[in-house]
Amino acid sequence: MKLVVQIPCFNEEETLQETVDGIPERFPGIDDIEIIVIDDGSTDNTVETAERIARVTDVVRLPVHRGLASAFMAGIHRSLARGADVIVNTDADNQYCGEDIAKLIKPILDGKTNVVIGNRQVHDIRHFSFIKKILQKLGSKTVNILAKREISDVTSGFRAFSRESATRLRVFSTYSYTLETILQLSSMKFDIVSVNIRTNPKLRKSRLMRSMPEYVWRSMLTIIKLFYIYNPFKLFFSLSMIFGIPGITLVARFFFLYFKIKGQTGHVQSLIIGLTLCGASGIMLLIGAVAQLITTNRKILEDIDYTIKTIQYNK
Repeated sequence: MKLVVQIPCFNEEETLQETVDGIPERFPGIDDIEIIVIDDGSTDNTVETAERIARVTDVVRLPVHRGLASAFMAGIHRSLARGADVIVNTDADNQYCGEDIAKLIKPILDGKTNVVIGNRQVHDIRHFSFIKKILQKLGSKTVNILAKREISDVTSGFRAFSRESATRLRVFSTYSYTLETILQLSSMKFDIVSVNIRTNPKLRKSRLMRSMPEYVWRSMLTIIKLFYIYNPFKLFFSLSMIFGIPGITLVARFFFLYFKIKGQTGHVQSLIIGLTLCGASGIMLLIGAVAQLITTNRKILEDIDYTIKTIQYNK
């Protein structure tokens, strides 16, 4: 059984060594361990630092800074190519306790699940502000409702994937992979569980969340986009009802008054507005139907992509 620990990096020369040193050299049930570093176009000496660390077996270099999601997927592809049976993703800022990798991979090794997400137990992290803790909780609840899962910490980057689930992964976002991978794998009916993990003292400020308003805004846009990608008909059906219910009400009002007071035409504006709203509702339903067909086609393409990658990585 082979484990590959991937570490996406962007200007992490000061913390990378400590992160690697915190990863144990042996885990129960694992025969071979590799650590790979994915450099996301760093402008410091991250690559040189990674190449000097003896335990780093491979360094993937992206030519320009493409974002965390791109670095994450580059690591997934390289891990699969290196024959990983289990892939663990961790941050290069040493946020997560490397010893907890054993807890993270155990449910996969036991055959109980395909994906494990480390729960940082955000309410106990001292350097997280009260507002950040509330937003993390609300964000987790929102994603859990959409994914129909019970995941304690949806933004945690400390994750383990079976080879099967990793081969299925694809990320469209360039900002972050955390929310998208949950919704994507949930739509494929993969089981996802959480395990409590520890965090290390903060070494630097988050580069992903430069400000709270920006993080909230981008997360909201990501959730809306993902809901559209994975559940388009539900989205457009909801929009259809927003237009359709008032429209039907206004049309019904016109005909009620017309037949109650024979020849009454003083409420024709209700008919016009109502028919307009009903028309908009019908358009939303049609868009939803077309979007659902596109989603079905995307799933077929995903199956083809999975078959191609299975052949490619199993050579």
